[in-house]
Parts: sequence; C-alpha cells; structure tokens
Amino acid sequence: MSNAAGSVDLFGLAFSNGSGADVLKAARASTAPGPRIIVTANVEHIVTLRDESAFRSAYAHAAVRTLDGMPLVWLARLRGHRDARRVTGHDLLDAVFAEGAAASGRVYMLCASDEAGRILTRRFVAAGYPAAAVAFEVPPFGFERDEAYGRRLAAAIKEHGTTLLLMGVGAPKSEIWADRQGAALGEPVVLCIGEALNVAAGLVPRAPVLMQRLGLEWLFRFAGQPARLFHRYFVRSWRFLVLAGLDRDLGPSLGKRSGA
Repeated sequence: MSNAAGSVDLFGLAFSNGSGADVLKAARASTAPGPRIIVTANVEHIVTLRDESAFRSAYAHAAVRTLDGMPLVWLARLRGHRDARRVTGHDLLDAVFAEGAAASGRVYMLCASDEAGRILTRRFVAAGYPAAAVAFEVPPFGFERDEAYGRRLAAAIKEHGTTLLLMGVGAPKSEIWADRQGAALGEPVVLCIGEALNVAAGLVPRAPVLMQRLGLEWLFRFAGQPARLFHRYFVRSWRFLVLAGLDRDLGPSLGKRSGA
C-alpha cells in the first residue's frame, strides 16, 4: 500500500504514517483478494508477534498497519522517522464517523456486549446510516476456536453485504480470526480496534488527553482493570525492550508487501 504520507519501518514491517482517513482510504484501495484488514500495533502486539505464528500471518496479510502505542512512535522517531504519528483504533473509528455512510456503506460489528452493539447501532443510524445497513453480533467466549460457528458468522457477515467490519473482541483473536476466514468474509475493510468500540459506546472511559500524549494511557487502563492487565503491563511488556534493542524482523512470514 502507498500513501502520500509515506511509511515507517520497524521490526521488518511497514507502518502507515498517514491519518485515520488516509488509512481507511488506503485499505479500500488494496487490490489483494479477501478482507482488507487494518491492524493497530502496540507493545503487546509486538511481543505477541514474536510468539504466535497465526498472529504474524495476520500482520503479514494486513492491508494497512498503524502505530498505536506511543512507545512504538518514540522508537520510530529514535530510528529517524521524525514525523512518525500515532493512529489508534479510536482515531480510525472517528474517521469512519467523519466520512459518513456514503463511504463506509454497510457495517457489521462484533461487540463484547449487547449493550455496546445496541448503543453503537443507534449512533450509526443517528449519523445517517440506514438501520438495515448496520448489524452486530456478540460472539461467545472462545468463538475463534469454534470452526462451525466461525463459518456461520462469516457467512452472515458476507450475506449482510458488509463493507466495514468492526472487530471489538480483542487481540490477537480479532486479527487471527479475520485472517483465517479470508474470502468467506467477502472483501470488507476490517478494523481490529478492540476496546475502542466500548469507548465509542460510552461504556468505558478513555484516558485524559494529557495521559495519552505522555504515553500513559496504559496506566489509566491498568487502574481500571488491575487484575486483568497486571501480567500484560508488568511482566510481558518488558520483553518489548529486548525486541526494540534487537529491532529484528519478527518472523520469516512477515514482509513489507502490505501496510506501508
């Protein structure tokens, strides 16, 4: 993929340096068959890429990759990409609403709760989307390992005529599931944006802007869910420092053929 803003190279991967709107436009312009997946890299993603081949495959096939975590942005700037920018799932969803129904077309959401799905459906309709153009489902726990359910869900998404699929069920399962379903989903743009859907629904607060700019959004999230996030932030994340020091490609399946 190419865009006027250029790209940032880290860990043998090319990341978009465009705005949220640029990223959506680039994904739609992708000529690769199947879903046009957008992944938003953070520290946890980089650590997981080192361990999980299925996640590496999803990243390799992604139409566009963005730098979500501020540590990645800082690393990119240290590597000489002075204009590296952060584009989060929140930014991408904001861009979707800014573009409107004419650009996004038919929306399907995989949500963490019925409440989130209902609220977001109302928000899309209020933004001008026909009610029939918006659908959602709350997948059961472990859905990504249920092949029969996965086939039914992919068929429902394709039958809906989905042009924008919003995955709000967490990483790496969102990325891996969408990548494995492939052509069964049709050719929608797929935003793997996790908690951003709950934030957009008003069910989960986001860190204050100052904390975001200082790279402390993780601390705000940890304060809200310490038991769930302790291992991620205080055990696994230290591995990122080693990977950043080496800055090696994260697997032979990864390349720069997409996501620039």
